[in-house]
Amino acid sequence: MNTDLQIWQMFQVGHEPSFKVLFERFNHVLFNYGFKFTQDEAIIEDSIQELFVKLWCNKENLSHSVSVKRYLYHAFRRVLIKKIEQSERRTVINNSSVDYLPFTIELPHDLTMIRGERVMEIRDKLNKALEQMTARQREIIHLRFFEELPYTEIAEIMGLSTKDTYKLYYRALDSLKRQFGKFGLLVLLYLLNQLR
Repeated sequence: MNTDLQIWQMFQVGHEPSFKVLFERFNHVLFNYGFKFTQDEAIIEDSIQELFVKLWCNKENLSHSVSVKRYLYHAFRRVLIKKIEQSERRTVINNSSVDYLPFTIELPHDLTMIRGERVMEIRDKLNKALEQMTARQREIIHLRFFEELPYTEIAEIMGLSTKDTYKLYYRALDSLKRQFGKFGLLVLLYLLNQLR
């Protein structure tokens, strides 16, 4: 099976089946990522389509050696935010003002380690903790735990320096620690790792 980079490089020379494979591999994960910003499925689908049309039209000008996942997340995020702004008739936005976007995280309902009331208690505490975080803190938790991206790629996706990415991540963890305490945070981090 070809790696993402091999498929990327084949698509860049005009190999249409590779472009189709690229779309099929990333369409669903990009849609799920977009759903964290807006529940308007039409905007998400339009953004994905626009991204892939731009990729095809500019394939010869794209870098041959990239982290495909990071590149697609970063490019998709830019397209999606632009479409959301257009739909809400926002006129000016900069990187620091994307905090108005909701970016939500939903936990799966089938946590098998802990049952019944304990699951509900943890879920309620986590929802409260997530509500107290900024949208960007929720986004970084999602990218780090659920997408398993390294800090350097998260920094590029979110338009931050690597140093600021670490700071944002640790602020998000501090926010969780205030809700769960140190031991509870360890349990939560373990559960988040199991949900990946």
